[in-house]
Amino acid sequence: MSAAPVPEGVRDGGALRAALAYLVTGFATFLLMGLLGLHMRLDQGGLMTVSPTWFYRIMTLHGSGMVAGTMLATMGGLAAAVERTVRLSARALWTAFLVYMLGMGFIVLATTLGGFAAGWTVLYPLPALGRVWTLWAAVAAFVGYLFVTLGFTFYCFHIAWQIAVERHGLGNALGWSLWRKTEPSDPRRPRSAVEIIATVVTLQGVFTGLVGAAYVVPVLLKDAGLVAALDPLLEKNLAYLFGHQLANLNIYFAAAFVYALVAEHTGRPWPASRHVAVAWNLVLLLVLLPWPHHLYQDFAQPAFMPIAAEAVSFLVGIPSFLVTIFGALGRIHRSGMRWSVPMILVALGLWGWVTGGLGAVLDSVIQVNQVTHNTLWVPAHFHTYYLLGAAAFTWAYLYDLVTRLAGVPEDRASRVAAWLYGVGGAGFVLMFFLSGAAGVPRRYAAHLPQWQPFARIAVPFVVLLSLALAWLAVDVVTRLRPAWVGAGTGTRN
Repeated sequence: MSAAPVPEGVRDGGALRAALAYLVTGFATFLLMGLLGLHMRLDQGGLMTVSPTWFYRIMTLHGSGMVAGTMLATMGGLAAAVERTVRLSARALWTAFLVYMLGMGFIVLATTLGGFAAGWTVLYPLPALGRVWTLWAAVAAFVGYLFVTLGFTFYCFHIAWQIAVERHGLGNALGWSLWRKTEPSDPRRPRSAVEIIATVVTLQGVFTGLVGAAYVVPVLLKDAGLVAALDPLLEKNLAYLFGHQLANLNIYFAAAFVYALVAEHTGRPWPASRHVAVAWNLVLLLVLLPWPHHLYQDFAQPAFMPIAAEAVSFLVGIPSFLVTIFGALGRIHRSGMRWSVPMILVALGLWGWVTGGLGAVLDSVIQVNQVTHNTLWVPAHFHTYYLLGAAAFTWAYLYDLVTRLAGVPEDRASRVAAWLYGVGGAGFVLMFFLSGAAGVPRRYAAHLPQWQPFARIAVPFVVLLSLALAWLAVDVVTRLRPAWVGAGTGTRN
């Protein structure tokens, strides 16, 4: 496998090791949370029995843990990609990692020992009024969310700050310097498209973290008796703005890996350019606006919010679709590249991103949403662009990075596992879409007999997906030790 050029070399082996720790820990979390998802599908298919109390505990841990775990891995991949041209601090990355993991630990304790089973979308003041869990479990869950938010915010601030320092200004980091007459070697010019993307998504991340803190901290103060009352509508809006931003940013974080891997494996550079800068500066604005499409059922909201959300939901995908997806396909076409594991996963990710995105846009149409809002159509589009989009891009980058750092050639047989990942994932999400179209409700522990066939058909696909992930996990684990050594020395084969 040929190595891609490294413009300024690896700056800090410690930072690369920290990034690898993010990736591997996030991948392990993803695998564990996936087993919980299989557990729920077996129960909904009537193939095993789980008490409703435990089902909702599992649902809460699966949802929160899957988003947090996948985001952790994506954060690691982005740090590794940025670290190729920008100096990052290993100490800062490890600090963010430890704070983030502390938060995940609190969430595990709240759900498994405390019995917290409200899901992440539980609305104030319901967390503190649970009939199944105690107040301490609700507090522990929200403390966990707070630490995850703090770790994420600190990480994003560090990445954005370091790129801005390296490029002599935030505007330059966003690619605005590309409109000035400068030499290619000018330090104000971004060294890659990845730098522009990383700046955009981490700025969004800082904003998201502040929103998350504004949502969680008042709830904790109310539970402690330090605040008399909160505005339930404001808390709900903050909760959905935070959740929407965090989940969607995971996709945009992972999009950076498409730029890095496609350029690397096709031999066709993907530099920072004006059209990349325009597209991602638009993303910086547009991603902030469509979140009210989660709130169409709330008639107390101002009328302009759902109308604007529907319009922007159609617009937000255009920059990424025209630049990222067309750009990737154009570079892949007739490039003569070898279909390695990373590039198979990238191709699957592009398909999943488009398919899930179209499902999301359809669901954002107000008339359609009135029918699909509380059905399995919602987790259908979410799982599609997450499992077969963001996660596929992230595992592609993890596999590529570990293979290169270890200096071990890819096993040809592992390409089968990559394709099985796509087949298993596609069958799994298809059953979600068909369930949603049939009106099967989401977040239900018990399914009526006429709903169960959808879950039963999905189970073999989930098993196939699990086997593919286990296969790829074995490849990663066997290369991990030499990759760790290679990361410490700052070498990339």
